[in-house]
Amino acid sequence: MDVIAVTGAVKGQVELPDVWFKRQGPSGVLWQAVRCRLANRRAGTACSKTRTEVSGTGKKPWRQKHTGRARHGSRRSPIWVGGGVVFGPRPRDYGYELPKREKRLALAQALSARYAEGRVKVIEDFELSQPKTKELLKLLEGFGISGSTLLLVDSVSNQLRLASRNVSWLDVMPARLCGAYDVLAHKSVVFTEKGLATFLAAGGEA
Repeated sequence: MDVIAVTGAVKGQVELPDVWFKRQGPSGVLWQAVRCRLANRRAGTACSKTRTEVSGTGKKPWRQKHTGRARHGSRRSPIWVGGGVVFGPRPRDYGYELPKREKRLALAQALSARYAEGRVKVIEDFELSQPKTKELLKLLEGFGISGSTLLLVDSVSNQLRLASRNVSWLDVMPARLCGAYDVLAHKSVVFTEKGLATFLAAGGEA
C-alpha cells in the first residue's frame, strides 16, 4: 500500500498483512463485538422505587369489610397512584467481555471490510507545531483526508488532542487500543507509519 506524504504525493510503500486486512470469517463475530462495546457503555443507573421505598403512610386506607369497596392495606401498593413499581429497573452492570480471540477476529474482519472498500490509508508521521485546529485541518487536506475518519497514531500528543477535539468528523486514538467498533463507526481508517507499526506489534485490541 502507498504511504502518502503531507503534500499528497506517494512517499513509499508498506505491506499490509493479510491476517489483518484480508480476513474472512463468520459475520456474527462483528455483531458480538458491537453488542459487547455498546453494553459496556451503558451506565446501568436507572432505578425505580419499590413499595418499601416510596413515601406514604402505612395506615390502612379504610376498614377491611362493609364499605362496598375493594380491600386495601396500604397506599404504597403498586396499584395506587404514587405507589411502588413492580419489577422496575434497578442499578446493574451490563458490561461483559469477549474472548481475546473473538475480539481480534472481529477487528480483523472490520479492517478487512474497510480495506476492501478502499477506505484504509497510510500516511507519514507528522507533528503539530502548536495545538491549532486550523493547522491540523490543513495537514489533513494535504493528505486527502475528509469525512468520517478514524486516525490511528502511535500516541496521542497533547497538541494533537487539543487540535482534533473540535473536528466533529475526526476521532484520534492510539492504534494499540483500536477495536472493531471503532473501525465500523467510521467510514475511513487512516494509520500513520508509526501507528501502523505499533498496531502490528501490539496485535490490535488486547
